[in-house]
Amino acid sequence: MTQKLHLFDTYLTRFEATVVALRDHEGRTALVLDRTAFFAEGGGQPADRGTAGEAAVDDVVEVGDEVLHLLGAGPVPAPGARVACAVDWARRLDHVQQHHGQHLLSAAFERIHGAATLSFHLGAATCTIDLDAPPLRMTPEALAAAEAEANRLVWADLPIDARERSPEEAAALPLRKEAVKGLRIVVVGGGESGPVVDASPCGGTHPRRTGEVGGVAVLRAQKWGAGTRVEFACGGRVLGLLHQAEDRIARASGALRCAPAELVAAVEKVAEEGTARRKELDRMLLALAAVEAARLDGAGAGAAPVVARLEGSLGSPAGLKAVAQALAARGRTAVLGGIDAGRAHLCLARARGAGAHLGEVLRESVGVLGGKGGGAPDLAQGSGPDVGRLDEALAAAAARARGGERA
Repeated sequence: MTQKLHLFDTYLTRFEATVVALRDHEGRTALVLDRTAFFAEGGGQPADRGTAGEAAVDDVVEVGDEVLHLLGAGPVPAPGARVACAVDWARRLDHVQQHHGQHLLSAAFERIHGAATLSFHLGAATCTIDLDAPPLRMTPEALAAAEAEANRLVWADLPIDARERSPEEAAALPLRKEAVKGLRIVVVGGGESGPVVDASPCGGTHPRRTGEVGGVAVLRAQKWGAGTRVEFACGGRVLGLLHQAEDRIARASGALRCAPAELVAAVEKVAEEGTARRKELDRMLLALAAVEAARLDGAGAGAAPVVARLEGSLGSPAGLKAVAQALAARGRTAVLGGIDAGRAHLCLARARGAGAHLGEVLRESVGVLGGKGGGAPDLAQGSGPDVGRLDEALAAAAARARGGERA
């Protein structure tokens, strides 16, 4: 069994160990050491990284009683060798801040809103917790209150005691969740600092005091199953996200030629103008489609389907649909195609009543294009990537539509 040094000292990043064995883990070489300060992935927290001798430690996993240090570049130490190891402190500190910040935020949600944390994930950019409370309860005001309480605990700079407890000690603590694997419990507060504000079983890495978390920022929340997923960041990540947001605001303000403080108003104005322009374009497309439908109707013969390839805006899905519906309003069956955004599109329409089921016709014909689609008996659309076979697909659709009408 590997002795886990990080359980006793989060700040230990340099140590010596003996290589007990080499293992193959999913095709990768892994070291088993007699002692390690590397945290193996678990409990929502990613593994540490660093070096073992001259070899890079790219990942750490726990398999049974062994901690496997998966190696990257560099020479592999031989079994029995004594190696100097180093944990990447910047990564460790980031994980310490995120993980303990999660403890404080989860405690705040439970204390203020009675919302228990079901799971935790420490991501590369942000973190998430899943709460057992529905989204309707997690209003912006509720999120802000939990964030404020978590930061109050951070700035109170309370002591943290993370260690193994006896069953008697554990029974005397106000545990936020039941201990499942061992009795290593992370306790916040207590003693001369006042009452215990949080006690949670955990095998992760934690700081000595809450102040080292730096700060907690709740970013957003969304429905997740029957509960709510809350996205947040702590410590140095908060500064990184702030700088990122400032950069985006500056670039957006520059593009709209306005001051950062005027950005929201400028965006709203652009959105309103865009909506007005889209409505005008839709009106113009319908007018153009009516003209094109009249032209195609006049050039067609009798009751035969109108078969055509349209270009430009009329060859888009919206344009094809507008022309096809205009032809249907004239009592004609339309079999139209066009190429837009690198795909071939089909649109079929006819007047309501007896006739071929165009949804079925479309599903069969669009297969020629290597695509899919469908629709109702009187209107159907679809597309496929094989633009070179558009004429073939149109001919197939026309034949099927004509056959269905005779039936």
